[in-house]
Amino acid sequence: MKTLLRIDSSPRKTESLSRQLADVLQQKLENEGNYSTLSRDVYYDDLVKLGNEDSVTAYFTPDNQRTVIQKEAVKASDVLSQEFANADAYIFAVPMYNFGVTAGLKAYIDLIARAGTSFKYTEKGPEGLLKGKKAFVIITTGGTKLGTEVDYVSGYLKTFLNFVGITDIEFINSDQVMTNAEKILSDAKEEINQLVLN
Repeated sequence: MKTLLRIDSSPRKTESLSRQLADVLQQKLENEGNYSTLSRDVYYDDLVKLGNEDSVTAYFTPDNQRTVIQKEAVKASDVLSQEFANADAYIFAVPMYNFGVTAGLKAYIDLIARAGTSFKYTEKGPEGLLKGKKAFVIITTGGTKLGTEVDYVSGYLKTFLNFVGITDIEFINSDQVMTNAEKILSDAKEEINQLVLN
């Protein structure tokens, strides 16, 4: 059975549209795609937090040369980055806040972008190590139209995923929900149900 890593990033829980759509997609992938789901709520997870100078220096210090303090400083990043690398597919449930991703998701991305785990440096530049994996990205917005000059979410996530080697990305857009939330949510659910899984 393949591992599906679901990443929620909304500060809302019961009223979150991105979480509701992720529920629908998760059920479809479990029923039709032979996936077992591991969930990570990056807005509330204690592991997802800003680092400090010790963690920054530890990232650039070989494992066998790290001090006890440095090892402790990157423990959360070690867990999260390895968990991310081990997954076969991903659901990103992403609300847009102030034209970008939430603070929790940005911190999470900083923690999982680890040289040697999700990418490596080569003579030709960085190379992603997570090739052959699939990402489903659900983006909800209140009034911002995705794909416009003020959409700093979809391009950012595509760039990051490509950077770590994930190029098979399915975007499920649920933008401008404040205009007609019921219809937009219904349309997004229908889009999910019509997905053809490999």
